[in-house]
Amino acid sequence: MQEILQLSTEGFYSLLSWDVFLWMIIGTLLGLVVGVIPGFSSSMAVGILLPVTFVLPPNLALIFLISVYISTVYGGSITAIVLNTPGAPESSATMLDGYPMTQQGKGAEALGIAFGSSFIGGQLSYIMMLFLMVPIAWFALKVGPPEMFLIALLGVSVLASLAKDNPEKTIVIGFLGLLIGTVGIVPTGEWRATFDNMYLAEGVQVVPAIIGFFALSEVFTMIERDFVMKSGESKSGSIKEMIRGLFKGIKKPIVTLKSSIIGIIIGAIPAAGSTVAAFTSYGEAKRSSTKSEEFGEGNPEGVIAAEAANNASTGGALTTTFALGVPGSATTAVLIGALLMQGLQPGPELIRNQMPLVYTLIMAAVISQLMMVFLSIIVGYSFTSLLKVPTTILAPVLAVFCMAGSFAVRNAVFDIHIMILFGLFGWLMKRYGFPVEAMVLGIVLGEIADSELIRTYMSYGDKFVYAFFSRPISIVLIILIIFGIVYPYIQPFIKKKLKIKKGSNKNAKK
Repeated sequence: MQEILQLSTEGFYSLLSWDVFLWMIIGTLLGLVVGVIPGFSSSMAVGILLPVTFVLPPNLALIFLISVYISTVYGGSITAIVLNTPGAPESSATMLDGYPMTQQGKGAEALGIAFGSSFIGGQLSYIMMLFLMVPIAWFALKVGPPEMFLIALLGVSVLASLAKDNPEKTIVIGFLGLLIGTVGIVPTGEWRATFDNMYLAEGVQVVPAIIGFFALSEVFTMIERDFVMKSGESKSGSIKEMIRGLFKGIKKPIVTLKSSIIGIIIGAIPAAGSTVAAFTSYGEAKRSSTKSEEFGEGNPEGVIAAEAANNASTGGALTTTFALGVPGSATTAVLIGALLMQGLQPGPELIRNQMPLVYTLIMAAVISQLMMVFLSIIVGYSFTSLLKVPTTILAPVLAVFCMAGSFAVRNAVFDIHIMILFGLFGWLMKRYGFPVEAMVLGIVLGEIADSELIRTYMSYGDKFVYAFFSRPISIVLIILIIFGIVYPYIQPFIKKKLKIKKGSNKNAKK
């Protein structure tokens, strides 16, 4: 404990110089700007800005990239809440309740809730890094193909909780998304449902799919009204409302803490990612809430759950990156490249030989988030003014950004075509009551589930089913999956029983 406190103190003092703060501010601002552009994920932001670090010393280079990484996730929540358009895939779950709050004239409060919850989730994950880096890394190392397949199924179980009035529609659309997610070359080398199209060999790209279903479909919906808000009277948010929203996460400690833990654990697991963490956390928050029927209608708990989890996952992902040399996400894979370019080998060797640098980076993440709360309020407040812009101007501009974001993934016009196709499909789904979030979640999880199931079979052969029931982590995940599927159906009966019990207790007191 004493050694950890000493390293943390040394790491903090090493940041107290003008050049370090300058690069942290530049990285934070660039991350926020890139984050609000639809389709530009944190991995793309870090990848684009990686050449900037070639002339910097190791500590400044990595501090700059980590600041970009963290702030991109923040920035993505701004457009998700204000325009129903996630700047990054990690912010997709934030829209489910953030945008309805905007339509109710509570956009500034929703932004404040997002920033405050993101800050708490992120800080908890970095505190975890300081004290639990080695145990968390050990746990991540124990996760193999069977566990990854079950984690994907755990995400699928969230589909039941996303259902509002018609769970059958949600499940059907979710499984259609799973099928779309299996398109491409499988680990065995076979081409599946590609129609001999080379662009589909890598599967349906998640970013164009998310932009199409969420952003472009919203553009088509915007055309049908004069302003973003349903009332037609655009209200600009206030700094006061935003600051008030900052403390909502503290007032919901159970939701915030539970979502942060989910984000840390899923973030630490290689390839799971913060998008899965956000949706899983959102589904769990809805399942356990006494007001689950209000989720999707502007419930602040939905924003808290999604934002606390997707920011907490950054700490989990950085843990496995530093301690094991295994990327916890696509962004940390780019960070591994940055470490190698600086002559640093991520993994046990980094922990053994460069522990002061590791703790300096953790403290940089802590301070970067403090900066980000202030800068996010300024950027978020300026974005609420977009609610005053008529949709005749806003919709075309947003459509251009949608095309730019889709093209930037692989520099392929094909991805723009896919985005437009999914945008039209998403618009029709919204009109007829099908949840687009279930489709997107299916696409995200489909590739993971398919690949990991095949790898499990390749590893265990005919005994691959036995593998799921012979590993402790797998058994725990199976129990969680069963509970996740069953609970939404028994929840109404539990609530009814609790109401009857409360009523009888009141009568007994009288």
